Amino acid sequence: MLGCLVKKIVQESGKAITLETSKGEFTLGDAKLILAMGTLPPTTLMLNSFPSTSFSMLSGIGNRFTSHFISSIIARIPLTDDIAGTSNWYSSLRELLKVKLEMAAVYIAGENPVSKHQFHIQLTAIIDETPEENIYGIMRYLPDVFAAPSLEQRRTSKDPLHIVFACACLGQLDHNNEDNWFRLNNDADITSNATLQVVANDKDNALWNTMDESTFEILENFLDSGDQLEYWHFNTWKTGRPTAELIRVPSLVHDASTMWIGDDESAPVGLDYRFRGVDNVYLTGGALWPTGASWNPTCAMSALAMHLADELDKNVE
Repeated sequence: MLGCLVKKIVQESGKAITLETSKGEFTLGDAKLILAMGTLPPTTLMLNSFPSTSFSMLSGIGNRFTSHFISSIIARIPLTDDIAGTSNWYSSLRELLKVKLEMAAVYIAGENPVSKHQFHIQLTAIIDETPEENIYGIMRYLPDVFAAPSLEQRRTSKDPLHIVFACACLGQLDHNNEDNWFRLNNDADITSNATLQVVANDKDNALWNTMDESTFEILENFLDSGDQLEYWHFNTWKTGRPTAELIRVPSLVHDASTMWIGDDESAPVGLDYRFRGVDNVYLTGGALWPTGASWNPTCAMSALAMHLADELDKNVE
């Protein structure tokens, strides 16, 4: 139903029986209710519908939060024969590339050597001789639109022609950090009466430093471009590394783990994807994961949803 907002799950003896919505109440009958609505919205719904004072097995809901922090590093090198000696792979690249737009991407995984927390670098390389003509087309062909140089970065790299490298670097937020949580507040609107707190700890900061340094080393050592490597500094190209303030993005992505799955009783969701102590409410999506780790979540999310569907289908008479 379009334009219908679920406000609360009404339960009776641990069974969801009715949905309280913006368009009235909907009776569930014998249906199984699956929450497939991201991370924070279903957490808000469960906190309002199944309070821990009555459902002690759900007391962990909102006590854990993970996501990915981000650094964005943009660099470039000139596509010329005299770059760092003619014996390297740049010397023949100009002859190989005859088109006006060329792009490629690679995934590079890493971890902090102490905490073993993960990060990855989504590195996209672009040569764009006609950036104004490719404003719309480039977004259809880029391997990752979030790891892409801006129009201004491409425009200022066409004459002389450069290879532009866009690095979207994602690091794992510590899922054991007790200072990160999602809890109800006193807002009268029960569809949004929750507060998220995220505080980076020492493990997060150490991983972030490792991730940034690894990205710089890849660009500076692998490319072997000498002093011709330049970085984007807010609105201009410079040879020195940009500061952390310039590359670290003040936002998070891939929020997860607020209602994690597990075989221990502290996990709000059991291995059957059902909320503990609730007969007919199941969960899928990012809220389900014990930790977000580093990899992009799309495939894992799809696989878990398909597995839940298969498990429920087995029990259909």
